[in-house]
Amino acid sequence: MLRYRGNLKNNRMMMCGSEKWFRIAGLLARQRVGQLSEKELRELEEWREASSENKLLYDRWQDGEFLEASFKSYQRIGRRKALLDMEKRVQFQRKKKLRLQVLRWGSVAAVFVMVVLSSLYLFDRETEKTVKEQVAIALMKPQRPVLRLDNGTTMLLDSLKGNFEEAGVLVKKAGESTLSYSAEDLGFPQHMQLAYNTIEVPKGSEFDLILSDGTRVWLNADSKLKYPVTFGSDKREVELEGEGYFEVTRDETRPFRVVVEKQTVEVLGTEFNVDAYPEEKNTYTTLVSGKVKVDTDGQTVILDPGMQSVVNDEKMYTRKVNVAEVISWRNGMFVLENHTLEEIMSKLARWYDFTVFYQNMSLKEATFKGKIPRYASFESVLNILEKTGEVKFNVKNQIVTVYQ
Repeated sequence: MLRYRGNLKNNRMMMCGSEKWFRIAGLLARQRVGQLSEKELRELEEWREASSENKLLYDRWQDGEFLEASFKSYQRIGRRKALLDMEKRVQFQRKKKLRLQVLRWGSVAAVFVMVVLSSLYLFDRETEKTVKEQVAIALMKPQRPVLRLDNGTTMLLDSLKGNFEEAGVLVKKAGESTLSYSAEDLGFPQHMQLAYNTIEVPKGSEFDLILSDGTRVWLNADSKLKYPVTFGSDKREVELEGEGYFEVTRDETRPFRVVVEKQTVEVLGTEFNVDAYPEEKNTYTTLVSGKVKVDTDGQTVILDPGMQSVVNDEKMYTRKVNVAEVISWRNGMFVLENHTLEEIMSKLARWYDFTVFYQNMSLKEATFKGKIPRYASFESVLNILEKTGEVKFNVKNQIVTVYQ
């Protein structure tokens, strides 16, 4: 929980009204870096819906350009002055009992955003992370995962509220980044046409969902999953483009299949990761537990835990891998085990959404080893790589130039 660490004696005048402001500011700051519990998410939602003023302030916090401008103001005037200024403005509005207007509240919203940014600084002290990284994370413009329904309707998942029904199945948002399909999924008769949904996760984002049979899927950045709202009576099949981690509910009567461009993975109940980005040469399937069968062009392999299949246009082979490294994206890390710079920049580009240009093509083959926090600022990630002395970077307009 965030706590204001200012001088209590000097801030008694702000305690009653400001305690609530500090609390909300802290929740908004932590929401930005994805560290709210479900209880805290409900608390923030209740605050947002409590008044039109709160809705305006919340929307301002989601506005990346407004946030960046407010942060620059915050840097100029300092946190304490921002807090006092906001309290005076809010009290003035209450005394006058004026109806909220966007222009009048614009200045209050700006100061409120500064308070939230100050909470990032307090949060920083709690977690011993650098202030620079926390603010950089907050200033990242959030991407917007999309849900496409069977009838073609498109829904923005980050703004989805409440539950809805799709082809007789209850669909609900669980937390900030989980979609759940609730049904007694005994399988539709084979002659009935299935209804399909598709989740598209853009660069810089991630999402997970619980399918109607209880199978859970975590989708990495720049990924897409097409799946039936409820499965047929003879099989369970989904189509993946990008990367997904699957925790499959066991059903011996209906195998679970993941179809990608170059292969099909079939299981009964297990945990595995599929990395199948269409722009990459190879498709990787890594088994965490259980057994999986990988089929491609008439070739079939059975994987044991800790094994990975590699499929490309020329061949398919298997190898032993460090599973923790492969699935590290699910745990908020980039784990590098002698990765080439080209491989590393490809992963980073999906997360931070940039284009890379190499002044010297041989730099692509430089190898690196280590761990990088997935939610660190892009600047800090590049600094880590630069400290090896192997490469340097120049960043302009989302284009990263690599040189020596």
